[in-house]
Amino acid sequence: MIYVCDAIMGQGKSSSAITYMNEHADQKFIYITPYLEEAKRIHDACRELHFVEPNKDWIHGNSKVSHTQELVMQGRNIATTHQAFKLYTYAMLDAVREQEYTLIIDESVELLEQYEIEEDDVELLVAGGYVEREDDIYTLVNDNYKGKKFMDVLRLMRTRQLMRTRGSNVDTDSPFFYWILSPELMTSFKDVFILTYLFKGQSMYNFLQMYDIPYTNIGITRDIKNDEYIYRFSENEQYIPDYVGHIRDMIKIVDDKKLNAIGMDENALSLNWFSKANKEDIGQLKRNTYNVFRNIWNESNAADRMWATFKDVKESIKGRGYSDSFTVLNQRATNELRDRLYLAYICNIYMNVNEKKFFYKHGLSVDEEAYALSTLVQWIWRSAIRDGKKIHLYLPSSRMRRILNDWITSLEEGGADD
Repeated sequence: MIYVCDAIMGQGKSSSAITYMNEHADQKFIYITPYLEEAKRIHDACRELHFVEPNKDWIHGNSKVSHTQELVMQGRNIATTHQAFKLYTYAMLDAVREQEYTLIIDESVELLEQYEIEEDDVELLVAGGYVEREDDIYTLVNDNYKGKKFMDVLRLMRTRQLMRTRGSNVDTDSPFFYWILSPELMTSFKDVFILTYLFKGQSMYNFLQMYDIPYTNIGITRDIKNDEYIYRFSENEQYIPDYVGHIRDMIKIVDDKKLNAIGMDENALSLNWFSKANKEDIGQLKRNTYNVFRNIWNESNAADRMWATFKDVKESIKGRGYSDSFTVLNQRATNELRDRLYLAYICNIYMNVNEKKFFYKHGLSVDEEAYALSTLVQWIWRSAIRDGKKIHLYLPSSRMRRILNDWITSLEEGGADD
């Protein structure tokens, strides 16, 4: 069974998972997380379960995959990263089924992942009989390759398919290639717990819909024992953190008509907008960002600033005093930015058009606003707000401000679990 714990940050998702594992020590667990710090936390918090982190330098092999396979065969409890989890082979998943593992996913895993490879190289693999193509989907059919040039791509194809897609102009645009995760990464486990927030805005939600994999929503309860809070998964009840009721006071959004004028149009500051914008607009956006950091927030300094935009336009927007404070716009799962108090999000988020085409092709609709909100909120929560501190946010896109303000209103009205 798949359980989705869709709960706001600070609600106790990881703590509930730790409680569950400690109270079900007779089960076998694989816990995956975006970063190694959390894997170490699981090891320390579940001492009696003796969690092991796969090591590429283990004595009987030279890769995390081979070490993981050995650990699964032994029925050991494993804490590892998202990237390592994506490399699970079908043989490993057979062992997972046999051992009846429970999987806990901390933060949703991306369904599609772009891969840099030339189309001619992929076609060479087809011509060589190693890969078959059907409707722009490439599947491994011969795993006896002994060379070096294509070893990495064929190794990855043991666990996933490769998809080809083109830009809007089929005749001139070069193709893009994406990895597609196998549904067996979910269905091979006895139980799966997905710990996330704003689930319907994430590709994992579409993944379950596409493969018709059912799931159940669960909540969290908080009790107190020996002066300590105990968090547990719950079928019905839902503990809501106190800060949710005054979250509007914690996020001070810049409300300045002049500074926000450049983002008034619904599609302004999108990737497509930047591709067509003239030097005057880009220059104005840079001046606005500089003005916010250096004048509006004159009490701030480089160490407590954080900003994001599309990677391709970063150089056009960066300026003195905040250049080194750049983070990727979909930044997740890091504690390194939790001291940042002054934030600028210089973009308007839409789902990648190729990913959207993929979902449409499989009969799925895409909630663009849920996707944008999920991306933005996860980015904001890398900052000092995760420690309960008030933050300041420059969000010049009118669409992104509306989406964020609507979300804040829904929390104030009791919609934290939406």
